[in-house]
Amino acid sequence: MAAASETLRLKTPVSGMVFRGLASFRFGATWTLPAVAVVLLVVYPLLSFLALAVWPGLFGQGSGGFSLQPFAEALNGYNIEALFNSLWISLGAGVIGTATGAWLAWVTARTRLPGARLIELGIWLVLLLPSYFMAIGWQTLLAPGGLLNLPWLASIVLGPIGVMFVLGLKFMPFAYLTLVSSWKGLPEEIDEAGRVHGLGGLTRIRLALRLIAPGLAAAFAIVYAEALSDFGVAATLAAGVNFPLATYAIYSAISSQPLDFPLAAAASWLLIVLVLPAVWLQARINRHAGRYSVLTGRARPPRPRRLRPAHTLLHLGGAVIFLLLALGVPLIAAAGLSLVKDPNLGFAPGNLTLEYYARVFQASSVFGALLYSARMAVLSGLAAVVLGLALTVLLLHRGGLARLLDWALLTIMALPGLILAAGYIFAYNQPWLPLYGGSPLLGMAYLTGALPAASRMLLGPVGQQHRSLHEAAQVHGLTRWRQWLRVRLPLLATPLLFAWLLTSSHIVFELPASELLYPPGSPPLAVALIAYLHGYQYATEAALQIVSVLIVGGAVLLIRWLFARLVPAAWRRETLRRPA
Repeated sequence: MAAASETLRLKTPVSGMVFRGLASFRFGATWTLPAVAVVLLVVYPLLSFLALAVWPGLFGQGSGGFSLQPFAEALNGYNIEALFNSLWISLGAGVIGTATGAWLAWVTARTRLPGARLIELGIWLVLLLPSYFMAIGWQTLLAPGGLLNLPWLASIVLGPIGVMFVLGLKFMPFAYLTLVSSWKGLPEEIDEAGRVHGLGGLTRIRLALRLIAPGLAAAFAIVYAEALSDFGVAATLAAGVNFPLATYAIYSAISSQPLDFPLAAAASWLLIVLVLPAVWLQARINRHAGRYSVLTGRARPPRPRRLRPAHTLLHLGGAVIFLLLALGVPLIAAAGLSLVKDPNLGFAPGNLTLEYYARVFQASSVFGALLYSARMAVLSGLAAVVLGLALTVLLLHRGGLARLLDWALLTIMALPGLILAAGYIFAYNQPWLPLYGGSPLLGMAYLTGALPAASRMLLGPVGQQHRSLHEAAQVHGLTRWRQWLRVRLPLLATPLLFAWLLTSSHIVFELPASELLYPPGSPPLAVALIAYLHGYQYATEAALQIVSVLIVGGAVLLIRWLFARLVPAAWRRETLRRPA
């Protein structure tokens, strides 16, 4: 009778309106906080800057009202060439980075390849290296008068193909970290079913690639957008061979006299258009995300397979070649500058020195910059992962709001950090909102820049969680919050850790926002590095880069080791135990 009375009460018109109102309120509350955060972090500062493209005198930086003249200037020969170059270079880098990342993620996650941990460490080191560090390394080796006298190789690398190649190598770790969790999330039953039905190895891999399609799309979108918005390679390797890219064209507009912020804003609008294909691809995959849910409450974790000796040598050789190209070149170039007195004499015994490293360790301001960057990276990275997880859950919803959010996040990735930082200056340097010149504003800029990558990295793993997990938790009487704490978050522990390490490591070496927004007297690490370059202390700058990469890389390795030793196995997705 009590159940019948409850049913009748739910069917009355008034009760139905009440429950529909509560559901609507809960939906509104779910969207409110993330929406406010996106508006304050992204929409308001971004529109404040982009509005200059049609209203040059909006903030008193120029004169006049509405005008389309900035777009007319942005569509001239130089800027159109730069935009077209950025498009095809970023597409190629996206293909290179995604393909390489998918292969290395499969090798380290689904096989028992010797040295897999060292390969993963090398990938993290590639991620830590600033893009301009890698570009300068290739220039140092192959430029006329460089360490290697190979004109045929220099003609290939020191050009458009080399720009694409370096960008693909630099941003491959984004694809790797996005896809390694997807590979680990494919249950053992998928591979066993293929073997039972007589499918060959290549056919089973093609089937697995279709099942991780959301992760592949997310990986390509990240690499493509990161290559599109990169400034380090554009300002060094590309500029050195007179190959214009969009980010360098925008930088020229706001750094050359007279300063032309409206032109930079108009060029930024055109740069946003270039990211739309990646947004469309990601949105198309998201609309069919339910087809790729394979992780259920009864799924067994995959078993790493043993490779044949020939295949082991093939994969090991490929991984070594990748690490040599991505790490060996910049490290050899940095060593050539930081360990010798005269680069022209090479590594002769009498020419070796540790003087430049001594300068680094003797400068107290250098460690102050490193500690400041580390503190900002830890806090901003943690905030990016928390907010990114909330946005990822919302992205998996159907509807126009989710699509708008998806477009907004990927658009941030396409914009150069220099443009976003300029937007923060215009937006938060107002009498009623005086945040400019303090650490909170710099942290907000770091958070905003890291948010798209964090949400994209979590999109695949969150999308793989089947609704049966939610249904089973409901049967056991778990509330929504307990479902997250006891069921969903343990399965996401590894992706969350990867996302936090990725964003934090990237923030440590972040340059554009650091250069424009750092508080007076508290320069971050990237500003200290650039200060050495501007002071023509190239060898000391190279020594500082190596020391910084080793410290940050050691911290990442230590955190991974502590995670594997101290966190219970139930909270580590890759070590879920097989049922007895």
